[in-house]
Amino acid sequence: MNAAATPLLELRDVSTSFRVGGFFTPRLLKATQEVSFTLDRGEIVGVVGESGSGKSTIARLISRLVPTTGGAMLLDGDDVLVSEPRRASLAYRRRVQMIFQDPFGSLNPVHTVAHHIERPLLLHGKATKENARSAALELLDDVGLRPAEDFIDQHPHSLSGGQRQRVAIARALAPEPDIILADEPTSMLDVSIRMDVLRLLDDLRHKRGLAILFITHDLAAAKHLADRIVVMYAGRMMEEAPADQLVKEPAHPYSQLLMAAVPRRGGSLHDPLPADPGTPPLVDPRPGCPFAARCRQTVAACTTTTPPVIQLGPGHRVACHLHTARTQ
Repeated sequence: MNAAATPLLELRDVSTSFRVGGFFTPRLLKATQEVSFTLDRGEIVGVVGESGSGKSTIARLISRLVPTTGGAMLLDGDDVLVSEPRRASLAYRRRVQMIFQDPFGSLNPVHTVAHHIERPLLLHGKATKENARSAALELLDDVGLRPAEDFIDQHPHSLSGGQRQRVAIARALAPEPDIILADEPTSMLDVSIRMDVLRLLDDLRHKRGLAILFITHDLAAAKHLADRIVVMYAGRMMEEAPADQLVKEPAHPYSQLLMAAVPRRGGSLHDPLPADPGTPPLVDPRPGCPFAARCRQTVAACTTTTPPVIQLGPGHRVACHLHTARTQ
């Protein structure tokens, strides 16, 4: 593979597990299982799924906040789990920054906005003590907090939720990263300002050439912002496709279920939802497809064999026995 074809970030069969339960009855929670996808420069990939699907764990794996138990994670072709096995280096953390879901909890209430933005600028050598304030003012302006002078000396508690999240975005931009991990960045904001934050992320992607991993439970938001969508369920990737294609022609029954939950104009649903949505099988999962208990289209193999990920078309992959049988 030549350098031009090397993805900025690539996950290869990445897994992570946690021990849960008591001392005498330990159980294994498989948060992610053999997840593979890529993220290219200037691209936005949406990772979609319900609570417990493993999507936020993926962001924390990439940010090195939680350890992996298997697989490889390549940044510019270098497996960082091999080159930096114990903890991420400062150079890695400069290149990969995270925006957390809660703008109230992600900023220290003791410190001013200036402290939150100047500290990463100084830590990563992007400013000196003499010009850190002017660099912080420029970042605030870039994220739409104008005039920046009105915000830089305020404390987080004096800002609205949307303004706090813009400060968090400015802080993530300070080290000049290559990748932004946006973990449900709009879910705790008022509906009226969610679209503004999504537009801001899209603008920053184009202006700065950022790659963004957009974690969300909202398939409609993913369609609006992302170039590609990865659908997760119970720690496994169910489907990956270009955003428009996945929304128009979802191939996996779970993707179809997510689409059925998106309201049409007028407020109605595409299809009635199952009465019992079930619980994602994360702890000591049984063999077979994790979605089998909820699926309306099961075949015999669904309860005995984990479906392989197969290619349906350009950029379109799915893990489903229905399509495995059709392609053989």
